[in-house]
Amino acid sequence: MKNTFLLGFLLLAAACTSPQQTTTAETQTTTQEPVGAAAVSETQAATIATRYFRSQPDSAVYQLNTLQVMEAGPHWQVLVKRSDRVGRMPDNSAIEVDKQTGAVSTVMVK
Repeated sequence: MKNTFLLGFLLLAAACTSPQQTTTAETQTTTQEPVGAAAVSETQAATIATRYFRSQPDSAVYQLNTLQVMEAGPHWQVLVKRSDRVGRMPDNSAIEVDKQTGAVSTVMVK
């Protein structure tokens, strides 16, 4: 009985201390792209976004020929269609590229 309790306690402690992995599709990440002192143009934002989407583990699902860049205040918002979401809404992914630094952050798509 005492050994069963001890074993149960050790298993519970191991389960609580093991690293938790989450596989959410829309996690907030920021990456710094090397950009000069000048502000990021629309064309540069498209290039940064293309590099970002190609670096993702599931890069094959992004249809980069559908990439759209829109001005959103201090950021460029970049939308791209996903082939794994055809017929379901939302069927695209979005990121924001900071106009001053070129930093990339993900955006929730509604």
